[in-house]
Amino acid sequence: MLASSAMRVAVAVSLTISLLVLRSEAQLAGHWEGSMVREGLPLQVSFDFANGAQPKGTFTSLTQNAMEFPLDAVSVSGNAAHFVLGGSIIFDGRVRADQITGTFTDNGEKGDFSLRRAEPKPLPYEAIEVTFHNADVKLAGTLCIPREPGRHAAVVLLQGSGSETRWGTNRFIADQFARSGIAALVYDKRGSGASSGDWKTSSYDDLANDAIAGLELLASRPEIDAKRIGLHGHSEGGIIAAIAAAHAPSKVAFVVAEDTVAGLVRDQDFYRTSHQIAQAGFNDAEVKDALTMYKLMLDVACGTKRYRELATASRNIQDKSWYQWLAIPPEDSYLWRWYPKVGNLDTLVFWKQVRVPVLLVYGERDQLVPVDESVAKIEHALDGVNTPYTAIIVPNAQHNLTVQPEPNGPFFWWKAAPGIVDLVVAWGQQRVETMR
Repeated sequence: MLASSAMRVAVAVSLTISLLVLRSEAQLAGHWEGSMVREGLPLQVSFDFANGAQPKGTFTSLTQNAMEFPLDAVSVSGNAAHFVLGGSIIFDGRVRADQITGTFTDNGEKGDFSLRRAEPKPLPYEAIEVTFHNADVKLAGTLCIPREPGRHAAVVLLQGSGSETRWGTNRFIADQFARSGIAALVYDKRGSGASSGDWKTSSYDDLANDAIAGLELLASRPEIDAKRIGLHGHSEGGIIAAIAAAHAPSKVAFVVAEDTVAGLVRDQDFYRTSHQIAQAGFNDAEVKDALTMYKLMLDVACGTKRYRELATASRNIQDKSWYQWLAIPPEDSYLWRWYPKVGNLDTLVFWKQVRVPVLLVYGERDQLVPVDESVAKIEHALDGVNTPYTAIIVPNAQHNLTVQPEPNGPFFWWKAAPGIVDLVVAWGQQRVETMR
């Protein structure tokens, strides 16, 4: 009898705790709008939270051209809410009725945030979850289709380097295209998000074939005009767009390439590293030694020299701060197997095969690629085959087409380069209108 009573008490306590947790999650679930304030400067933001075995959330900042970017972690205890954005911005707040207020820290810098529950504005287009295949790789994405009847022009949005999902900037660009009447497919890069495969074992041809599979998915849908489908790619995505346009010319109607590589990929890697290390506080002799070592690393990564040459050259300098800054991968790293597939590729080979209208966009302050040289090289390749193009250099913009505070300068919230997405969308609208 005592055991039975104890069991009933334990069950009652367990149910009470479960109800409290569910109530906390329910209080957080929904759409919230407000601002983050740092040094007196506000940034308009919104968050969306959902219940589940583990609460989830997304972040949107139209100023930063970020839409539905997944939070790294969300937890609720009573009326205390904790969530993490981008691995470094940590929020701690209190949920009270229809408000969440609290503080955040961003790499040691502190600020306040305030959110209010709001009704989300309905989208003027359908956002449909889709999957498509390139051989045995399944690619997962979102297709944004305008609600107006008719067969729409469309664009496939391609990812940059590394592991990238459909969320954030690409999701925002898809939103803007769809609002303009152009359907947009945005998908998780292979090996990222809900897509299978592994970009670390893939060539640029593999990624271009993923893009072509996306083109084919769009062309198969009755709402899409198969003759008016283009490609949009930033950085590595611009490389993939050029390759896909060269491999499947009848399937690509236009190309937008932003801050992309012109020439050998390994040359861009060396350019990027030479600029970054020059700003890292090393003296001239250290920079020279570091770049000599990095060039050797690229030779090994591209397969023209053996790893043992790099190991021998590194043996007596591993305690040097510049060597540690280089962070040369160990011999068992994926990089040594993956890089030969990409580092030796010359993108100009493919630009010379592109025959559809091209829009080139570069940030004036891009330090990852040489801006003027890159534009000139691609222009020369396109001029050689009489391909029409437009080239734009965005004032004050970095490689990711954002405007950032200067090092040690006054704080302001970084922002997407004003008007650039509007310009890209308007250019796309002009192109597809001439193809009717």
